[in-house]
Amino acid sequence: MDRCVDGDAVAFRALYAQLAPVVLACQRRWVGDQARAEDLTQETFLRVHKARDRYRSGAPVGAWVLTIARRLSIDSLRRRAVAVDRVTSDGELPEPPSFTDDAPTPVELDALLLALREAVQTLPESQRQVVAMHKLEGLPLSEVAARLGINEGAARVRAHRGYAKLRALFAGRGADEA
Repeated sequence: MDRCVDGDAVAFRALYAQLAPVVLACQRRWVGDQARAEDLTQETFLRVHKARDRYRSGAPVGAWVLTIARRLSIDSLRRRAVAVDRVTSDGELPEPPSFTDDAPTPVELDALLLALREAVQTLPESQRQVVAMHKLEGLPLSEVAARLGINEGAARVRAHRGYAKLRALFAGRGADEA
């Protein structure tokens, strides 16, 4: 993301390739329409590009992008609700559109990411390195293995063991904490 802030088009394409499927899936769930979800995904990355100078270096990129996406979906749903005829045939206001939203709020997402980062720190060093590089930095396992000087199979084993420990840690949390 730091390279995107500096205007690196290649870095922005890589960011888009990595996050666009996630944003699209969330938009589809939030707005319930494939075409609108695709439009909102494109709008999200347009906004990311325009707001790149406001990104705080070191902040979780995924959370920042999903916050932008979520706000766009809410705005879209509001516009759609306003566009509906103001009154029904019997003179009453129509029911607002309803949708279920089991996605975390930006505050909940930040708290969850913080809890995840803290949990990653409890892993043994070999697993922590692989998990942090793979999931938190977004590097493919082949690159993680190359950076650590191990083969890709060993990186996969370390990642698998680390993810299993993280799942166990989060499974032990109450619904309020997790």
